[in-house]
Amino acid sequence: MWISYAQNFEDVMLARAFADLAEGVYVDVGAWDPDLESVTRHFYEGGWRGVNVEPNPYYFRRLQERRPRDVNLSFAVGAQASRATMTLVHDTGMSSLDAHVAASHAQLGFEQEEMQVEVRTLNSIFEEQAPSTVHFLKIDCEGSERDVIVEFDLRRFRPWIILVESVAPGVARTESHSSWEPHILRSDYVFAYFDGLNRFYVAREHADLQRHFAVPPNVFDDFYVDRMMQMGLALEAKRKKAAKKDRAAWWRTQFVARRRVI
Repeated sequence: MWISYAQNFEDVMLARAFADLAEGVYVDVGAWDPDLESVTRHFYEGGWRGVNVEPNPYYFRRLQERRPRDVNLSFAVGAQASRATMTLVHDTGMSSLDAHVAASHAQLGFEQEEMQVEVRTLNSIFEEQAPSTVHFLKIDCEGSERDVIVEFDLRRFRPWIILVESVAPGVARTESHSSWEPHILRSDYVFAYFDGLNRFYVAREHADLQRHFAVPPNVFDDFYVDRMMQMGLALEAKRKKAAKKDRAAWWRTQFVARRRVI
């Protein structure tokens, strides 16, 4: 048994595809927290290494502390090198370069703060930081996925699997892949799987991996869910606290009863 940390079992699907690979490489664009809902934590704990890109300074510091074996980069990713205004949504993974996305989050009452960030291209990250073989590329940029993808040279850089968050931020849950998916498909990738939140693509030269996406996560993947385990631990701690309180109350009643007898 192993532990799935990802938000939507993305790591389960990837672990199935890479079951025979002891040590691999990932690139995580929009890495957010190194532990919470992390697609890459299972792989890091298993000996993999990678490149994490996270412009939020708090979560970048967390990555530096928790992922010393990885390359951690503190900037945003876009269509060209520049500087831009990012809206940080505190205590979430919803920070965004997209002003419309930020405005919709503000309407829902999320605490926000704006800051200037450096923007780099995905080509420059792969050229300068990634090794020649990248086993999976994960992209989650809260509305900026198109800017990240359409200028990325997928003929030159060939991650074996690409997964992209393809549901627009917000409550409407609209799919957003129509603006960037054609670039991936034209670059000799095949669509493999949609999990309700992300779309997975497999490089044509690794088309044998596509078979691992035939069915969703299931009992044969043999995993525990981290957030359920944490909830179980919290409930157990609460139960023990209540039991301790109950025992203390019982002993108090016994003490009072004995004093009355005396």
